[in-house]
Amino acid sequence: MITFTIELPEEESSSFKEFLSKIHGKIISEERVPNKETIQAMKELKNGKGNRVGSVDEFLKLV
Repeated sequence: MITFTIELPEEESSSFKEFLSKIHGKIISEERVPNKETIQAMKELKNGKGNRVGSVDEFLKLV
């Protein structure tokens, strides 16, 4: 048995999982890392910047 650690873009994960099932592989652990834009947004929010909204609909109006 061999264990690999790989890094994939989020949009490729479903294709990779499908491939693994075909070759009888399995995912032992999974870690999701925020992208650069998300990290920047989190930093801004910690510094008191950003917009506070009360609902998803309000948020989508800002986007």
